[in-house]
Amino acid sequence: MIANRNFLALVVLLAAYSVLAACAAATPKPSTGAADLRASPQADASAKASPTAASTATIATPAGGTQTLTWWTPEFFSAQPSQPGGQQIAKYIADFEAAHGGKVRVSPVLKARYGKGGVLDFLRTAQAVAPGVLPDIVALDTAELESAAALGLLQPLNGLLDKTLLSGLYPFARESGKFDGKQAGVQVIADLEHAIYDRARVGIPPETWTGVLANKISYAFPAGGPQQVSVTAPPEDIQPGFLGQYLSAGGAIDPQTRALQLQEQPLQNVLKFYDDARKASLLAPAALEMTGPDDSWTAYAEGQAMMANVSARRYLAGRDVLQNTGFAAAPGNSGPAAPLATGWALAIVTPDPERQKLAAEFIAGLLAPEKIGGWTSAAGWLPSSPAALDTWSGGPYRDFLAQQLNRAVSHPVGSDYPQTAARMQRALTSVLKGTASPAEAARAALNPPP
Repeated sequence: MIANRNFLALVVLLAAYSVLAACAAATPKPSTGAADLRASPQADASAKASPTAASTATIATPAGGTQTLTWWTPEFFSAQPSQPGGQQIAKYIADFEAAHGGKVRVSPVLKARYGKGGVLDFLRTAQAVAPGVLPDIVALDTAELESAAALGLLQPLNGLLDKTLLSGLYPFARESGKFDGKQAGVQVIADLEHAIYDRARVGIPPETWTGVLANKISYAFPAGGPQQVSVTAPPEDIQPGFLGQYLSAGGAIDPQTRALQLQEQPLQNVLKFYDDARKASLLAPAALEMTGPDDSWTAYAEGQAMMANVSARRYLAGRDVLQNTGFAAAPGNSGPAAPLATGWALAIVTPDPERQKLAAEFIAGLLAPEKIGGWTSAAGWLPSSPAALDTWSGGPYRDFLAQQLNRAVSHPVGSDYPQTAARMQRALTSVLKGTASPAEAARAALNPPP
């Protein structure tokens, strides 16, 4: 059952929860499963925060023995018929319920993606004062998995999901939900950045920065701090594309802790490329004002650059609009830069062992290649496993995505990341503004003033 109340209803619900608990003996209205979506709250289409209603549905087993699994998820990843891929999700839910003889129902409850009233915000709020309204299953941005796991909101998937399912994912997806040796979530869908280029002005896309500079290729990519959408995002951050470039220049992410290691020479190498490109007038004039790959897409589409970094999702949605445009891996220091993968994961919240088994079965079934492959193809996301990508129609772009997904890296994590990213961004800003040399900016990043 999907609640359709304003955000104030949550405050009233939470304040009165201890009183209402005494009345919980009343039999709740059974969920109508996938079909019960007609009165859903609207999530913000641009992925920005917007308040949604809290779910007042409690997990219960009615007299008939039917169990209802509650799934908190953003609108784009749901059975809403208006959403691309909504029919595939609805069919999967119906098939899952039918496989259990109608004794198990799945009730998707729509939440905003981020911010006040978003998925993680509701989880944190309900955990403190109304744990009875928490869902069984939740969809979370992979960037928020670490915070949710640290709060004890997510149940370890170790032992619940088959090891072969996890081993069948791309390397980045196997790592994205793992913290302290525990699998807190499993990445289901992904996105990454790559380059596009004007075939009329760029013969062979360069694989290195040296090639960009030598061939005087104007290059648009976001250099400003990423726009903060997640409630757990650091106030100062660095672009995923920059991190990929940093890794290509010899930077490292600790393989055990996934912490980003700040190293002077790799950072200086990346900053020198930015500085050389700036001096050669090869960077978009507003590079520091670009906060995401959509900005560089616009710059490229307007003819401001011969090459640009864009997201795979944006390219899938708009490639038919751009004429004579090719795709390639983003150039790096001594070869193509590895992309950093983003995306969404599914996790289990319920502490009840029996419900955990059902939730794990639901997640595993959705990850079946033909199911998640069909949904991602329809919805314009990338799948998190090679087998799912193989279900897509063949062609050069699918083959390219297979290469990129195999090389992709999961985003660094850890308590030190916000500080490290902030230092990198300040160094980049000072170089692009011409107030520090690459060497000076790199040293300042490693040895900030007290």
